[in-house]
Amino acid sequence: MDDTQTLHAMGLDDAYRVERTLADGPSGVTELVTLDGTGPFVRKKIPLRLARRRLWSTLADCTSPRLPRVEATYELPDRFVVVYDYVPGVTLERHVTGKGRLDASEATRIAVQLCEAVGELHAHGIIHRDVTPANIIIATDGVHLIDFGIAREHVGAATGDATARARDTTTLGTWGYAAPEQYGFAPTDARTDVYAIGRVLGFMLTGVSPSDATAYGRSLADVSAVPPALRAIVAKACAFEPSARMQSVRELRDALERAEHGTEDKAPSATVPVATSTSASAGDGTVGASAPTGAVRRAPASRR
Repeated sequence: MDDTQTLHAMGLDDAYRVERTLADGPSGVTELVTLDGTGPFVRKKIPLRLARRRLWSTLADCTSPRLPRVEATYELPDRFVVVYDYVPGVTLERHVTGKGRLDASEATRIAVQLCEAVGELHAHGIIHRDVTPANIIIATDGVHLIDFGIAREHVGAATGDATARARDTTTLGTWGYAAPEQYGFAPTDARTDVYAIGRVLGFMLTGVSPSDATAYGRSLADVSAVPPALRAIVAKACAFEPSARMQSVRELRDALERAEHGTEDKAPSATVPVATSTSASAGDGTVGASAPTGAVRRAPASRR
């Protein structure tokens, strides 16, 4: 980057007005900013060693209204900066905490919209790897997926090149929502996000975090509260082996829409998997902030 580019980036950086700091940690600083009366926007200042320029460039090509629009990217001498739309609303985590378990119709509608967001990412070769209630915003126009702190580019799904087939070497994700392969059992791919969406659906239907495996499993098995069709969808989406899950979010979305319209396939009841018991370190789970490398964020144990 030459001096002219540096000066331009510094001038642009100074033009933003910081309203408040949302998060500050090893992975960078996240701020709420405005620009000449427009916004608000989220500005992330990422250390250069952690910058993933190609990933953010790809995210800028995503057009789904379920994803925040990337407004600008630029580079300072010591930071890579990304500015994207701020999405006002409440996290799904808080929504369920305040309301309790959601009825089947609302839970299905949210899950379908979540599939739309994740499907757009997958179409551009990105897997999110941290689809959790804390990273889902319920806004006036529906569901929005945020926080791409541990997202990665991926070529292929069930098969692909050597990069796609390689196991993840660092444990990342949120306890209770991270798929088994995120603990090094297998490569992560599109089916990793399918697993997480299944966990989110289970959380909505029970009001209990999957990190509390006993309470979650008991609540999900409550036939008076959770429709059998949705319970079967959760079980299939959250299968331990990726090959036993829906193989794409399109397939998961189709199953949800069939259940919503009462045309689901008849299938024998399945045992609902509980949270992976692999130990994990805690993180702060701040909305909009990235988990530190090597961390699995612990979700709260239960929801009322």
